[in-house]
Amino acid sequence: ITFKPDPTVMEASEFNFDTLSQRLREMAFLNKGLKITLRDERVEGDKTAEFLYSGGIAEFIKHLNRGKGVLHDKPIYLEGEREVTDGILTMEIALQYNDGYSETLFSFANNINTVDGGTHLSGFRTALTRTINYAGQQMGLFKDVKENLTGDDVREGLGAVISVKLSQPQFEGQTKGNLNSDIVGTVQALVNEKLGAFF
Repeated sequence: ITFKPDPTVMEASEFNFDTLSQRLREMAFLNKGLKITLRDERVEGDKTAEFLYSGGIAEFIKHLNRGKGVLHDKPIYLEGEREVTDGILTMEIALQYNDGYSETLFSFANNINTVDGGTHLSGFRTALTRTINYAGQQMGLFKDVKENLTGDDVREGLGAVISVKLSQPQFEGQTKGNLNSDIVGTVQALVNEKLGAFF
């Protein structure tokens, strides 16, 4: 993408280089191996940014956790494809815990940031809690714990990115902030299988 000054245009939109950089960096994280170059020729000496992440959303997690004390060096990365009613559902999930208390979670459907979440996020959260509880019980880590860990417990210090791609996504509202497609069970099954195998 290149921005050049156009003297023939009386009124033009003013693009913010930093805003575009942030969004294009996000797009490169979500599409591993995609190289995006942004060049602003409106300024003397050209301002350029290049984005290429072969690790995809696993590198996104590292970017989100920079400056934080991570509890495990390498992010946990889960991916898979499943057949659903209207085609193929591709799922990618990356997560890494840090020593903070807050949760940093981003969800995307077809590269659209679903800021209000949706069925993919619900499926991930449910499966994460269930899988951690099951693994902890199987490994004898929760002998002295009377009750299972809650969702709040397992999301403390969590950095995660959930990205799904499907052929006919159903969104709620004009802003596409919430994914309504019926994929809760499919995302749960992937997380249960892949995260369970990881543990």
